[in-house]
Amino acid sequence: MLGNLSFLKQRTIQILVFGYALFLLYWIWVYTTGQVGTTHNYILSIFSSGILPVFGGISGILLSRKWGFLSSALGKAIFFLSAGVLAYGLASLIWGYYNLILAVDTPYPSLADAIYILSYPFWAIGLINLGKGIGAGYKLRTLQGKIALVLTPIVGAVITYLIFILFAQGGGFSFEDSGIIKIFFDIFYPLGDTILITALGLIYGLSYKAFGGRFKSAINILFIGFLITYFADAIFSYTTTQGTYYTSDWVDTLFVTSMFLIAMGVNAMDIQGISSRVRSELVMFAPRANEAINNLVLEIIQRQVHIIGPVAWDEAVKVQGITIDAQKNSISVTGDPKVVLEQLTAKYEELFGNASLQICKEATRKFISQVPQEQIPEALR
Repeated sequence: MLGNLSFLKQRTIQILVFGYALFLLYWIWVYTTGQVGTTHNYILSIFSSGILPVFGGISGILLSRKWGFLSSALGKAIFFLSAGVLAYGLASLIWGYYNLILAVDTPYPSLADAIYILSYPFWAIGLINLGKGIGAGYKLRTLQGKIALVLTPIVGAVITYLIFILFAQGGGFSFEDSGIIKIFFDIFYPLGDTILITALGLIYGLSYKAFGGRFKSAINILFIGFLITYFADAIFSYTTTQGTYYTSDWVDTLFVTSMFLIAMGVNAMDIQGISSRVRSELVMFAPRANEAINNLVLEIIQRQVHIIGPVAWDEAVKVQGITIDAQKNSISVTGDPKVVLEQLTAKYEELFGNASLQICKEATRKFISQVPQEQIPEALR
């Protein structure tokens, strides 16, 4: 399921793994020695739930620039997914302030919750844009996709009701003696989890056969992290209702694990590109190619730019037979056009599998009557 794990060689991933390993060792000692409400609980929480996610979130936001930042679907996905992790980390640091400075073990509701809830819309936006990049958008055009779009939110709401209301809350919310702020958070958290599980189920369900390539492992890790987040929220709700929760207990371990996996999944979508100067020239590139094959290559690249940002140009310049001259504002194909198209398509397919191939095929349809059939690879027909 996880497949290629070469991303473990990346410096950011290694720092996250090292930090998570330190957390596990510290948590085992805290748990086995029966630490409850001590300074060790609070320091552990600040490090694992605060500092690590903040680091992972900032790294992911910086990474989004390689994918076009907010100008492409993948750039937006990485940015908002990372922003959700960053918001969670900042909220946890505020939670730690309540623990250590104000001596409040379970500060709910508090300023921390006002930051925590930002994670849900950020993650939802990120998942939607990720779905566009890995093929869910194509499936939504089919009858099966339209049915899934209607049924998945209903299923997500029912599952959330069963888990969060019947199980975690004992059959319903008790708003007795609750202020308006607490009532708001009591309602928002299950609602946020409903949106989360709906987006997760819809996107993964529609795209699991389409996406693949180099980043399949990263995306699977990301999805596992969100699934753990959903159930961690449910168990947290149950333990707080029962009065058994305390900072850095085993439930917090689930939250730390989920944030670690989400941050790792996002940061694993790093790619070594060309220099920022060349990338800038290519992004501003507006070619005047006249030949049909040149126009087809350009169309494929620009369709990919819409999804994966300037990485599309990075991959295109690696293809032997494609000459891009940003200075002269020109693009040309030399050699066998069929071979060039095959290599260009393969470069994109290597990133996200069949989802990237579908984008190339859609671009080809626009020029199918202009390009000689013998120059079009079978995969693009």
